[in-house]
Amino acid sequence: MMRSVPGWLDLGNPKPKQQPEVYTPMQWSGPRVALSSNGAATAPHLATLLAGRRSRRNFVAPASLDDLAAMLELCCRTRELQASDLGFDLEFRPHPSAGAIHCVHTLIQREIDENWMYYDAHAHQLVSLPGSSLVANAARNDADQLVPATNATLIALVAEPGKAAAKYMSPGSLIWRDAGVLLGYFSICAEALALSFCPLGITGQPMLAELDEQGRLCGVGMALLGRTHLG
Repeated sequence: MMRSVPGWLDLGNPKPKQQPEVYTPMQWSGPRVALSSNGAATAPHLATLLAGRRSRRNFVAPASLDDLAAMLELCCRTRELQASDLGFDLEFRPHPSAGAIHCVHTLIQREIDENWMYYDAHAHQLVSLPGSSLVANAARNDADQLVPATNATLIALVAEPGKAAAKYMSPGSLIWRDAGVLLGYFSICAEALALSFCPLGITGQPMLAELDEQGRLCGVGMALLGRTHLG
């Protein structure tokens, strides 16, 4: 039986329609202001990186521990802590989060049949979650229905809404935005590290919610990460 987190709206897992519908986008009209095209000159390395970024689905091998260490450090390692009256410290990481709360956690299943590993952003360590391999495999099976995941590392984003609710009323939209920002950071860093990265439309529900018996977790995103070549 799926547990329900108080105040959380489950948006479900998006699926492509069997028969797409035709939609005519709205047209934006009005006076226009031309912008210069000098952005690439002001940050050439970043411009080259962003110009080449794509969602890549060619996974030859799972990400190595060194790959994960680099990506997680670049994207979401805690840089600074600040005491708060919320019952936990605020955190400052490379990617922004509403209220510096960072209630979206990153889980990793590097290879099939392994347990989920939780990324401790403060200690910069992966923490194996005993007995979670079946849940991780179930999530991987769902991912595999969309993109072949056998040779990829599985990433799951898991929200702890109670953290955001400690400060905000109706925190759901903030949490979804946090998850989207983190996926965006992962996609850019993967490109910089020459890794294949593909965000998935599925949220990871209900498998990810089952990781906590007290019903404090919700799946808010999944992705695949891997190497484009062996060695």
